[in-house]
Amino acid sequence: MTPQDWESPEALRAPEGWAGSGSSEQAAAYALRPLSTGEVLDRAFAIYRAHFWLFAGLASLEGAFSLILNAIEMVMHHIVLLRYGIKIAALVTQVSSGAMGLLMLPVAAVVYAASVYALCEVYLGRRTTAKESLQATAGRWLRYVGIALWQGWSAVWVVMVVVVPGFFLVAMGRRAPALLLVGGFVLFVGATGGLVYGVIAYIRNSLAIPAALMEETGVRASMRRSKTLATDTKGRIFVVLLIAFALYMVAGAIQSPMLFFIARSPFQEHVMAQAAVLLIGFVGHTLVSPVALIGLTLVYFDQRVRMEAFDLVMLMGGSAAPEVAAWAPAAATESASGETAEPMGSDGQV
Repeated sequence: MTPQDWESPEALRAPEGWAGSGSSEQAAAYALRPLSTGEVLDRAFAIYRAHFWLFAGLASLEGAFSLILNAIEMVMHHIVLLRYGIKIAALVTQVSSGAMGLLMLPVAAVVYAASVYALCEVYLGRRTTAKESLQATAGRWLRYVGIALWQGWSAVWVVMVVVVPGFFLVAMGRRAPALLLVGGFVLFVGATGGLVYGVIAYIRNSLAIPAALMEETGVRASMRRSKTLATDTKGRIFVVLLIAFALYMVAGAIQSPMLFFIARSPFQEHVMAQAAVLLIGFVGHTLVSPVALIGLTLVYFDQRVRMEAFDLVMLMGGSAAPEVAAWAPAAATESASGETAEPMGSDGQV
C-alpha cells in the first residue's frame, strides 16, 4: 500500500486536548475521523508496529497456554499409541481435544478482550501495559466467554443442523442407493450454504467484544450492538479477516513440510517434528492474531465515528447519550476528590 499523509506522527496525532481535559495524557493519540478500507489496514499495521511488544505479548499468553495443552495432548497420544494401538489413541485424542478446547475458551476470550482494551487505551491516548489490560478485563471473563460462544455458534449452527442429517442419509444409503444420493446432495448444500451463512453471521457479530468493552454492555446487548455497527461495513470486516486468514496460511505453509513428514509414517513417533509444528504454531498465532483484533477494533471506532459522531463525543470530553456510552477505563476512574467512580454505561448484565 502506498504511504498516506496521515501516517506521519504529526498527522496521526489528534489535536491538543482532544478528549476535552486539555491533558496530553487524555488526548486521543490518533485522529478520530472516517477511514477508508486501505486507511484502516494501514493504521492497523502502524499501531501494531508501534506497540508490537504489547500486543504480541498478550497474544503470546494464549499461544503459550495452547502450546502447553497441545504438548500434553501429544505426550498422551504417544503413550496410548505405544500401549493400546492407533484406534484407542485416536479416540483419546478426540476426547482430549474437546476437553482442551473448553479449557482454552476462557483464556482466549480474556486475552482477546485484554488486547481490545489495550488497543482502545492506545488509540485514545492512554498508556497501558499487558498486565493492566488483563487486570481490567479478567473480572468479566464470563461475559467474554458468552460472547465468544455466541459468535462461534452463530457461525456453525446451520452447518450442524444440515450436515448431521446428511451424514445420517449417507449412512442409510448403504441399503438404499437413492438415500446416498440425497444425503450427498444435502451434505454439499449444507456445507456450501452453511459456510457462506457462517461467514456472514460471524462478520455481523465480530464487533461484539469492542462494544462490550467500550460501552459496558452485556452479552445480548453487545451482540445486538455489533449487528447495528456492522451494517454497511461487512465488506471491510471481511477484508480484515481475509488478510488475517492469509497470514495464518503463510504460517501454515511453513509447517507443511513437517506435517508431510509426519503423515508419511503415521505409526512412527516423530516427536521432534511434532514439537517443531507446535512451536511454529505458537509463533504464528502470536504474530498474526493481533492483526485481526486491531483491524476489527478500528472498524468499530470508524463505524461509531460515521454513525454516531464519536469524534465529537470525545471532543466534548467523552460524554455521550445514555444509549451510546463513551469509553471509560474498565477498572474505574479517579475523581477529582480522590474517590473511585464506576465506569459509565454499566447495565449490570453478565
